[in-house]
Amino acid sequence: MAKPRVSEVVRDVYIVTIGRAALSTNVYLIRSRSSWNLVDAGWSGSEQKIKAAAESLFGQARPASMVLTHLHPDHSGAIRRLAEHWGQPAYVHPDEVPLASGYQSTYAIPLDRWLMPVIRRLPKKTQAKIAAGADLTAVVQGLDPQVGIPGLPDWTVIHTPGHTPGHLSLYRRSDGVLITGDAVVTVDLSSLLGVLINNQGVYGPPRYSTWDETAAQRSITALAALEPRVLGTGHGPVWIDGAAQALQALARGQEHVPARWRQGLFSGVDYSARTSYRPPPGLYQRVQRRLGPFMISRGIGPKDVVVLEVPGRRSGKIRRNALVKTTHDGNDYLVALAGESEWVRNVRAADGHVVIGRRDRRAARLVEVPPPERPPIIRAYLLRWGRQPNSPAVQHESRLFFGVSGDPSLEDLAAIAEFYPTFRITFKKSALRN
Repeated sequence: MAKPRVSEVVRDVYIVTIGRAALSTNVYLIRSRSSWNLVDAGWSGSEQKIKAAAESLFGQARPASMVLTHLHPDHSGAIRRLAEHWGQPAYVHPDEVPLASGYQSTYAIPLDRWLMPVIRRLPKKTQAKIAAGADLTAVVQGLDPQVGIPGLPDWTVIHTPGHTPGHLSLYRRSDGVLITGDAVVTVDLSSLLGVLINNQGVYGPPRYSTWDETAAQRSITALAALEPRVLGTGHGPVWIDGAAQALQALARGQEHVPARWRQGLFSGVDYSARTSYRPPPGLYQRVQRRLGPFMISRGIGPKDVVVLEVPGRRSGKIRRNALVKTTHDGNDYLVALAGESEWVRNVRAADGHVVIGRRDRRAARLVEVPPPERPPIIRAYLLRWGRQPNSPAVQHESRLFFGVSGDPSLEDLAAIAEFYPTFRITFKKSALRN
């Protein structure tokens, strides 16, 4: 077993970094008077390194308490073994307790849209084994935020929802030390380039694993108001120099975002801009063009995502895109979120003649819908899969893609409809294509 890396970052606060570069996660050991406490538990399999680190500092004494900032597997993976070893539960915020039983559709994150369809295709026994491994109900316990954490009288529990519904942070007011979990991180985990080069700075939580970005931003603002001197995050180095200023800048939406050409898979683009075309990051386009159609053509992914095949308007080569199919008044539609996308131009050049589907694809004709007829279709897109107005997912997509509220009126959508080419799918009477 590799020797764990343990260092005292400030008085009585030790960090154990498990893993390397972007795959690393931070565990904290906090000395409090004559006892010590554990914050977070890393990935499954980390328990030996955590125990070795604790023994190197505190001998055989068991922790006065264990607390998890949230129940994602890179922070709670080893907690079952540690709870068994030390014979005590781990504390979480009460709003996090429902996640202890495993996947909950109500609290789904963007990554779940890809992972859950894959898991559902596994054998039932394998699914049951995964579910059993994710069930932490026997080892976690909701805490009373007003009372705090046993063994940590000098630390305040701060509810910082967004990354998860019950995410919490810990603050030691006497010297301004803030342990943020994933409410704030110091490595860019929202872009592929940031992950590959371990790009360091002060960032919000990873977008692909964040439940509610609006709530996450509110939590960042609340943490910035504390003006902490030290940021101990769930991923990345401890941030000391200019911690308060960096966090306040993040609260103003000024995180270190790479230039457009450097943006990665998950970096944001303002699709709500009132221009004819809002190109996604180049890396995203290259990866999505290959991976998306590959996955969907094998039946992996949401059932309403289809593969569109259309000849390139210049090359004549077949171009494939994975797109969300939206149903409204008995008809199926495609909405171009980026505006005059390459696929939109190719469809127009082909006079609408395409092939579309999932495993089996059919010849079809796409008929462009005039802007005045688009608003109810765009609203149907936002409310697909039975989602409700003003739900976190609808609020996020409404703001990001269309620049409207989470419950937009048809008048609101009419004002922006011209920027979102929309096509009705009409299938031809022809044989299926595999």
